[in-house]
Amino acid sequence: MEKLKREKACRLSDEFFQNVMKKYGHVGRRIKRAIEILFSMPEYGTWPSVKTFNIVVSLLVSNKLFDVVHEVYVKAPNLGVEIEACTLNILIKGLCENGKLEFAFQLLDEFPKQRCKPNVRTYTTLMHGLCDKGKVDEAFELMGRMETEGIDADAVSFNILISGLRKQGRIDEGVKLLEIMKKKGCYPNAGSYQQVLYGLLDAARFMEAKEIMGRMVFERVNPSFDSYKKLIHGFCQGKMVKVVDWALKQMVRHGFVPKMGMWIRLLTVLLQGIRTTLVITVYLVKSSIASSVRC
Repeated sequence: MEKLKREKACRLSDEFFQNVMKKYGHVGRRIKRAIEILFSMPEYGTWPSVKTFNIVVSLLVSNKLFDVVHEVYVKAPNLGVEIEACTLNILIKGLCENGKLEFAFQLLDEFPKQRCKPNVRTYTTLMHGLCDKGKVDEAFELMGRMETEGIDADAVSFNILISGLRKQGRIDEGVKLLEIMKKKGCYPNAGSYQQVLYGLLDAARFMEAKEIMGRMVFERVNPSFDSYKKLIHGFCQGKMVKVVDWALKQMVRHGFVPKMGMWIRLLTVLLQGIRTTLVITVYLVKSSIASSVRC
């Protein structure tokens, strides 16, 4: 680097400096050196782009060096860098992850000062921070504010709210939110359904979980292995053999192999006098593992 600066044999690109900073920050763990490289770029005849500036800001945030972040942030004009929404979003994310929600919300006032607007990522980050603090109702209010400002909520926004509701045991509200998503033109994804499904399973509402799982299968969204495991264990507790049979077949159809603990549970139910139709399913599933099912 010193030789290149001294000889000025070639003009170094912005991308070159981005790679150098990443190497210092992520590989060498020399973040101070990455900052020095950022501010020395004009000496090489190259001025940093906002993307390059954001790489250093992200490095500092991920390492929780918030005092240094502020020092770098206020010097952006010296480098000719115009702050953008992405820069502020990185700062907001770092503050939320460290529980400093008050300061994160104060950064919303910084957007107009920097002639940029908050986007859906800005609000979803703040909503996530609120939900982590158990402030789900405030997160809903923030979504309302976002929509008032003409920013459409995406699946990530709704998933954060559904997850927050699940943590508070507000399962029915999470189920309703799936329908609200569709009405607003935002189709639920695997994460949306999975959060509702986990909530129902945690509450031991297994038949309702089966219904949601059926909707997922119909809409070509595959439930997770843990979902099937919890559902089958719940059905075994209730000795509901017919639905156990359905869940087991669906599980295998989606490429999951029941593990030893599940087989023991299923066989225990059989030996307690449950109808023998499950025996056939168990036999067929075990015989097909080697050829048609992957772990």
